[in-house]
Amino acid sequence: MKPLLSLSLLLGSAFAVAQTAPDITAEPHHHLLLQSDEARVFSFTLPPSEQAHVRYEHNFLFVPIQDGELVIWSEGTSPVPHYLFHPGEVHLWMGGQASGMRNDRPTDFRAVIVEFLNPKVVSYQYDAETGGLAYAGGGVNLPVDPHTKFIDTLAMGAASASDVQLLAGDSFPPPPKEADELLIAVSDLNLKGRRDAHIRKSPGELVWITAGRNWDLTNASSKPARFAAVAFWKQSGN
Repeated sequence: MKPLLSLSLLLGSAFAVAQTAPDITAEPHHHLLLQSDEARVFSFTLPPSEQAHVRYEHNFLFVPIQDGELVIWSEGTSPVPHYLFHPGEVHLWMGGQASGMRNDRPTDFRAVIVEFLNPKVVSYQYDAETGGLAYAGGGVNLPVDPHTKFIDTLAMGAASASDVQLLAGDSFPPPPKEADELLIAVSDLNLKGRRDAHIRKSPGELVWITAGRNWDLTNASSKPARFAAVAFWKQSGN
C-alpha cells in the first residue's frame, strides 16, 4: 500500500482546472443522500472498468465502505497511479480541483463523500518550502490493532472526522462540545442510545444527530461496529 501521506499530497496538490469536468451533482456515479446547512452527503459507486471525471468545488471527506483500489489522476496527467483503500478510512480532500478515478477491479468500488459547505473545514500539513503549516488534504492512518476498540480522529477546524470501531458493549461518547453529528455505517450497526432506543444501519447508510447528544452510543451487537463519525462544531467563529 502506498503511504497515506503520498495520497494526501497527490489529492491536495494543485490539480489543473478542467472546464469539461462536471460538478459532483452532475456526475452520474455520485448520488445525493443527505443535505444540511453544513454539508451535502453523496454515495459514490464506481463499477468495474468505469471512470468518473468530476470537479469538487468544496473540501470533502472520502470514506470507503469496503476494500478497494482506484486509479486516480489529475487533469492533464496520465491515469497511472493506483491507490488501495480500506473500509472506514477517512481522507480529507481539498476542493477546487478536477480529477479522474477509474476502477480496474472486478467488483464495484463504494464510498461515501461528505462535501463541506463551510470553508473553515480544513486541515494543515507541514510545508517544506515555507517551513510552516499550510492547507492540505489529510487522513487517519490505519489502526495499530484492528481487533480492539479505537476512535482515531482527524481535526479539521470547524469539524472533525473519526474512524471508530466498537467491540460488543463498547461505547462512543458524546462530542466534547456542541455539534451536529453524522455517522456513516461501515459495518452493520446496532447501536443502543438514549432510553434503550436502537440505531440499526447497513454499510453505506447514514445517521444524522442534531446538536445536544449527551448520552453514549453503545454497540448492542456481538460483532464489532465500524463507522465514521463527523462532528460539525457549533461554536461561534466556526
